[in-house]
Amino acid sequence: MNQLPEESDNLIASSEVETLGVKAVSKSLGVSRATVLRWIRANKIEGFFQIGTKWLIRKVDFESFINRKIKDKS
Repeated sequence: MNQLPEESDNLIASSEVETLGVKAVSKSLGVSRATVLRWIRANKIEGFFQIGTKWLIRKVDFESFINRKIKDKS
């Protein structure tokens, strides 16, 4: 007979997700750390999340943000 899979069997294992901190983002954009934090609070950069006191963004979300800004300038 067919057995239904356990709920835990449906979980997909994912590889490690690369993240960037505020310092790396500010360095990449050539702005201060304070500017990046202000943008986060104003929702100008989407995708940041907070773990404890540390703000992180997935690298793919940061790359999407950059690509959108490039398209907006075109």
